[in-house]
Amino acid sequence: MRTTWFNQRQSARFIERLRKRFPGYRIDLVWDNAPWHRGKAVSLALEKHRIHEHRLPPYSPELNACEPLIRWHKEVLSYNWCWAGLDELAKAFKSFNLSLAYRPLEVLRRCRPVMSTS
Repeated sequence: MRTTWFNQRQSARFIERLRKRFPGYRIDLVWDNAPWHRGKAVSLALEKHRIHEHRLPPYSPELNACEPLIRWHKEVLSYNWCWAGLDELAKAFKSFNLSLAYRPLEVLRRCRPVMSTS
């Protein structure tokens, strides 16, 4: 699902589409405390579609698996690069994402949260 703006309504639509994609399965949704992940519309959608919500603690990017992935994208696509236009950047982004399918061990190594034992 693509959107130009994140808000509660878009999150509720995402929840609905998720349930349609996986009918009959238990769905546990882990997400952060972004404003578009909270509110009445989102709570009602979660309840209606029987999706279990788990929130990450505030200010805990080390637990969010997408943070290292975003950092990796920035390393590859923006460090020491100046793109001529958005189209070129979008092509490079898509190409990088497609390349991830061929290196699952590196994706796991880079994106798995490191849990401390202390």
